[in-house]
Amino acid sequence: MDGKWRFMATWVLLSFWLVAFAAAQLGAGPAAAGIQTLVLVGWVAVHASLAYGWKGFGAFFAISLAVAFAMEASSIHTGFPFGFYSHSDFMGPKLLGVPPPVALGYVFLGYLAWSLGKLIMRGRPTGLAPLYAVTTPIAATFILAGYDLGYDPIGSTVLGHWAFRYPSGYFGVPLTNFLGWLLTGWVALQLFALVERRFTAAAPAFTRGFWLQPCLIWGVSALQYPMMFARAPDGLATVGARSFVIADVYESAVIVSLLTMLFAALAAAGRLAAMNFKERMP
Repeated sequence: MDGKWRFMATWVLLSFWLVAFAAAQLGAGPAAAGIQTLVLVGWVAVHASLAYGWKGFGAFFAISLAVAFAMEASSIHTGFPFGFYSHSDFMGPKLLGVPPPVALGYVFLGYLAWSLGKLIMRGRPTGLAPLYAVTTPIAATFILAGYDLGYDPIGSTVLGHWAFRYPSGYFGVPLTNFLGWLLTGWVALQLFALVERRFTAAAPAFTRGFWLQPCLIWGVSALQYPMMFARAPDGLATVGARSFVIADVYESAVIVSLLTMLFAALAAAGRLAAMNFKERMP
């Protein structure tokens, strides 16, 4: 499939993702959420293949997956870097205590954060100035951790998909967890930044519409929290000796998503609007 058709495919996949996202948030059930995830996986693969070629996407995939799996397994068994915790059986079978979908999540969320980081930190997202290899991973790391900041108290404290041995800090989620996300994201993205120059972008990667897509996905993803809050159940969630009002956990996620995810999407879209795409950049 040449660049033109792959670019069209990214818009088709994005459209399907929006439909699946809306269905999942309106209570269509696990099937809609599963379709949403699968479509996002397809979108990332095709979009990244245009930004870096298939070999470039393979490099991003391999680096992110290896770093995420190593850090997750290390933390489960040693407490570094996230703190001691364990996953429930919700995510299915585990390898060294790590459900594969968890490690894969870093790949696809990481690619979105990386794309926004490029928009925010570079004169053009296709720019390859040496300084960008340092600044882009830092910005993208904080964007990625912003996703976890909103969701982690829901996933652990309310839903019980994973549990910390020593719950504390932010609705039962310890500070070490967020420091672990920063370290894991930075290591993976910094390693990719060191090899980014080896891969060549296809023609669609030099267009405004191509880079608008990750802004849309990241910004729309933030809307899941107001919808969750609207249907938050009554009662308390208890972890260890701590109890929290469930509605408060969801409301805090709304606040956090506005100041992290939505802000990052709007900042990236604003930078994109100011860029000149009349001429290609190397």
